[in-house]
Amino acid sequence: MVNMPRFFFNIRNGDDYIADPDGTELADLDAAVEEALTGARELLSEIVRLGKLVDGQSFEITDETGAVVWVVPFKDAVRFS
Repeated sequence: MVNMPRFFFNIRNGDDYIADPDGTELADLDAAVEEALTGARELLSEIVRLGKLVDGQSFEITDETGAVVWVVPFKDAVRFS
């Protein structure tokens, strides 16, 4: 059995930072980006439903060493046209 890499989906909202303590095993970085986009859509729907400001939130995807390998702004999860 091949071990899949573990990615962590930390949330950045301005100066606020919420670390993902567990991470998720996924096939590769492309799968991690898709996972982040799905998560961003879910969180955005809650933010909008509560009437909160959507401004600058993002997932910082890190690898098992803690290195940031990709940043997914929540706004990238929404199609405008």
